[in-house]
Parts: sequence; structure tokens; C-alpha cells
Amino acid sequence: MRIILFLAALLIGAPAWAQAPDGYEEFYSAPTDANLGGRPVVADIALYADMGAAATGDLRIALVTNVTKFIEETERDLENWIAARQERCGERWGAGEPLIDFPPDAIRFALDLEVELWNCGWNGKGDPGRLAREAGRIDVTLDPYVEDGKLQARLANFTIDDRAGMSKYLPLEFLAKRVIDRELNKLNENRKFYRAPQPLFDEGFIYESIKGDEEDGQVWITARYRGAGEPEDLERLAERMAAEGITQPKEE
Repeated sequence: MRIILFLAALLIGAPAWAQAPDGYEEFYSAPTDANLGGRPVVADIALYADMGAAATGDLRIALVTNVTKFIEETERDLENWIAARQERCGERWGAGEPLIDFPPDAIRFALDLEVELWNCGWNGKGDPGRLAREAGRIDVTLDPYVEDGKLQARLANFTIDDRAGMSKYLPLEFLAKRVIDRELNKLNENRKFYRAPQPLFDEGFIYESIKGDEEDGQVWITARYRGAGEPEDLERLAERMAAEGITQPKEE
């Protein structure tokens, strides 16, 4: 589902600042041009580094930004994506207002989903007639993780409550799970998702971890990266962030 693509733009934020991670020092903090999900914005982004490790050639940095506003926009994107799934002879989807939140080390979305199956006769040229209807409350939890320096996502939990329809022609579990699995596979194979964003990727950084935290109605994303180099390399990274902004890696 389109909500999964939210992961591909985790670093787009709204104006606000966060505390430095323990043991890290700030080396960049400014409104920054960002375009990671096809939606250009100016995001307040802060970069922090473990200066003790940097002195030994081990560059460990954390990027922190607020994604509260982007979550609201993504909820609307999800509603629009579902509303557009309307086939004259086939599946017709509808949904209620979605919910996105951040349980510990995870991303969760839930929504009331309704799917109808319409048929237009043996030759597909007759008037549409509804064969079946399924509805229920879909609740999905995704687990973002890092494997060999690549950001990945997997399905941690999938449940359906408040069922209606229960048609043998249209099992809601099959329909929803099929879409989720397909989108996750596409996402995890997408270099624009699993690589560190530019200019971090050009500077040799890979993902070390990523997590979301929610406090007082605000959602913060902290992405940690690791590379090799000298402390002065962090100065160059800060200069590039200010001049170029932050974007998805380019295709090879």
C-alpha cells in the first residue's frame, strides 16, 4: 500500500528541533532543501557526530528531523491511492480515515478498508454487477531494520477486526496481504530506499539504524549512519548539505 512508501521519505520533516543523541555533538543544523519522496520541501534537519570516534577515523553520525507534518500528508496520500483503485469490472476499494503512529522501533498504520468485486458477464461487456463485498479494520505494523548497511522493512504484524462480508470470492486477508507483500518487495529492492540519501551516500555513509519516536504529538526520526574518514570530512558534509540539500541517491 502507498503508506509503505512513507518509509522511502522518512527524512522529510517539519520545523522543530530535537536533542542530540547521547554522546553526539551537533555539526549541522539548518532548514534544508529535501526531496526524498517526490515532494520537495524545506525541512529542519540536524546532524550530530560522535567526535570521539571521528578522531579515530570512525565516522558515526545521526540525522534527526521531525516528520509530523509529512505523516499528515502521507495519510492523505493513502486515502487518495485507495480511492483511485476503482475498476468497472473488478475490484473497487474504499477506506476510512487512516491512522499512522510509531510503537517502539516500528511503524504502524490502520484503516477501515472495504473492497467490492464487480463482474460484467462472461465476455466482460455486460452491465456491472456486484459479486461480493469484504470490509474490516486493517492493522499493520512494519519493522524497519538495517542489514549489511541497507535499510529494509518487513511485516511485523497484520490483523483484521470488525469484519463484514466474509465472502469466499474475496478474502480480505488475501487481498490486503498480497498488496503489502508486493509493495515491501519492491521497496526493499529499490536503491533509492535502501541506500543512504545524498550527499551521505557520495561521502561513503551506510545505514546503521533508524527509528521513530513520538512525544507530545510530535514524531521524530533518528537515522544513524556510519562511514570512514577524518573529522574534517564532517565539515565537507555539512557544506554539501547546505549547498545541495538532501535527496534520494541517483540511479546508476
